[in-house]
Amino acid sequence: MVEGRKTNKKTVKPGKDISGSIVEDLRLKLLKLINKDVNELAIDMKGVNMIDSTGLGVLIAARNSLDKAGGLLRLTNVSENIDNLFKMMGIDRYLNTDGV
Repeated sequence: MVEGRKTNKKTVKPGKDISGSIVEDLRLKLLKLINKDVNELAIDMKGVNMIDSTGLGVLIAARNSLDKAGGLLRLTNVSENIDNLFKMMGIDRYLNTDGV
């Protein structure tokens, strides 16, 4: 975090798989929050059992934008399937997750 900067936390809850048509809506929602100086963003993954490559790209882009601004992206309530996928791909070292 940037020292002296007020913490502005928000949580986003997709509530369903991050694929197909939901991805663009999620991207726009995350971008809007990041542009409003949210510097701690949690994505509650409860109910998310699958994520496609486009959805993964959105999460990585959000993480990069927040990191560049001194912020933090955190994934909470990550399902076992997605946690295993992240570990297989090495993404668990890049995205901050709370695991299962």
